[in-house]
Amino acid sequence: MASSRNTQTEWPQDKPMVQSKAAHPAQYLAELDEKRRGPMTELFERISLAMPDWTPVMAYGMLSWSAPHPEDGEEPLIPVSLASQKRHMSLYFMPMYIDERVKTAVNAAYEVMGVKPNMGKSCLRFTRIDRMPLPTVLEVLRACTPATYLAQSRWAQDNMRCD
Repeated sequence: MASSRNTQTEWPQDKPMVQSKAAHPAQYLAELDEKRRGPMTELFERISLAMPDWTPVMAYGMLSWSAPHPEDGEEPLIPVSLASQKRHMSLYFMPMYIDERVKTAVNAAYEVMGVKPNMGKSCLRFTRIDRMPLPTVLEVLRACTPATYLAQSRWAQDNMRCD
């Protein structure tokens, strides 16, 4: 009997995601192999410059950008994370999943590039930086302040179904 699990969208339970035990972003980047260190460092620096209101941290074993929750202060806001997986790099890019306009812009950028998008439920997967729509991603992140992200997240929670 065939499995009903859609292996293209669900991560197999027997294959855990690669997660780092690094305590801070510099340690994470230093631990990467040479092939990934350069592109991951470039992405880390460019995303950090695009998001001056956010603090680079390690969260969930990945490079992440965080801000304190403005109301409860307990759960930080984390709109984007970056990880080096076994076969690819992943950008966990929540603005794309809570704002349909961002998803449309990202898909349009892929089309202009002539690259087929490789997306998961919450990530863009790529093997090289030039295989992702970085200018579009950075434009979205420059506009992503803690206040706008919180407002978009609340709207999405109230108006979107997660199937």
